[in-house]
Amino acid sequence: MVIGLMGGVGCGKSTVMDYLKKTYDADIIEADKVAKELMNPGNKVYDEIVEAFPHVSVNGNIDREKLAGLVFKDREKLIRLNEITHPGTINEIHSRVEKSEKDLIVVESAILLGSGLESCCDELWFIYCDFETRIKRLSIGRGYSREKSVSIMNSQPSDEECNRFADEYIDNSGSENDTKEQIDMILQKAFC
Repeated sequence: MVIGLMGGVGCGKSTVMDYLKKTYDADIIEADKVAKELMNPGNKVYDEIVEAFPHVSVNGNIDREKLAGLVFKDREKLIRLNEITHPGTINEIHSRVEKSEKDLIVVESAILLGSGLESCCDELWFIYCDFETRIKRLSIGRGYSREKSVSIMNSQPSDEECNRFADEYIDNSGSENDTKEQIDMILQKAFC
């Protein structure tokens, strides 16, 4: 079974993934981590980034801070970077799903909807968390200001959009145990 995990920053997707890995031995595939791996030398994505943005290569590696500073100031450069990284990341995720030998695979991605990744998922799960709890978590866990948190949240797909496409809904606004109980109930239903 392949689960596509959706939800905005601060909603607790990491908590859900950790529980699925520890309790159900799930294979966890996180798009952000895959994308970072593909930016290492020896990968086609790396080569394309260095060709498009030669000034970000430092001692044979991509200086991610330099790259971020460059693309987040210029929308056209950000679009170009996404044109390079998104297809490579999506292809690599598809490959990892196909090669996985686990009974349960979890694909987490901010670009899940509309990326083509949903086609490799048996179910899409939306992890919900109320707005103020997300703000609080981001402040405590990542040191984000309220303004930064709101800015990031506003740039992501809305809760309504994620929920509309979701097969399952998990409310992660409460305790971790409440969330685990919801996951257990969904998986008991799926594997019965």
